[in-house]
Amino acid sequence: MNFRFAHRSRRSCADATLWLRGACLGLLAVLVASPCLAACGRPAGRVQVVGVDERLDIELGDGRTVRLGGLDAPNADHGAPETANQAREFLSERLLGREVDVIEFAGGTDRWGRTVADLAVVDPKDGSADSTIAAMLTAGYARVRPEFETRGCAAERLAIEDEARQREVGIWRDPAFAVIQSSNSSVLRRRDGKFVVVEGMVRRVGFARSRIYLELAPRGGPTIVVARKLETALAREGRPVGAMVGQMIRARGALDGRFGPRIEIVDPAMIEIARSAGAPGEAKP
Repeated sequence: MNFRFAHRSRRSCADATLWLRGACLGLLAVLVASPCLAACGRPAGRVQVVGVDERLDIELGDGRTVRLGGLDAPNADHGAPETANQAREFLSERLLGREVDVIEFAGGTDRWGRTVADLAVVDPKDGSADSTIAAMLTAGYARVRPEFETRGCAAERLAIEDEARQREVGIWRDPAFAVIQSSNSSVLRRRDGKFVVVEGMVRRVGFARSRIYLELAPRGGPTIVVARKLETALAREGRPVGAMVGQMIRARGALDGRFGPRIEIVDPAMIEIARSAGAPGEAKP
């Protein structure tokens, strides 16, 4: 056996291992230094926008169609016609004919062949933030609809949405998008099967093997069903479910009226603390 060759091979393997380890650490450093890249999408090319359709899907010059990920926006089938038209005009003015950087949230496409992404305008004329999703939320032409692919973006988006809601701009003047109070049973019945945002005080918390039930006031009001696996994540983010009795919460998701109005929570971003227990004007449980 040629021991000199064996020794040289081992040294080559060791050098390759060190190089690979260094490359991995370098990539990790880039991701840590760029949290938006690591947690909220990845670059997927620069391309020109050629169209915005009635459903607010965006056509790119390379043949791709983009759905802005994690948004619930007005369109031809959802919301007042004038609100939908304003949202489409806003997107068209911002994007048509412009070069954009595509920020993908997921590999591949959705069931309709659309790329789920954000579009960052290259050198925007109005000096606004590059993110088209952030611009939509700021102008009030969308609300946050948490998705698995956009889970790293939720906190910042919810803050932008809240500010737009306080200013009552865009969809926040449209009853189809209004936050529904848990006591408003008639509106809840009409919204069955639709994506909604519901706000109310938690009057009771019930624990089961795989789910946690937050019953909102009044008695017989909507129930927020939280997957038990989210309990740790919510506690880590300062929203322990066991301490929610008496607090005003805001939950979003598809409303299911089959067993009384309820919303299934499968992502921590789908439930917020609207006001803390004991806040001024707060009713006691």
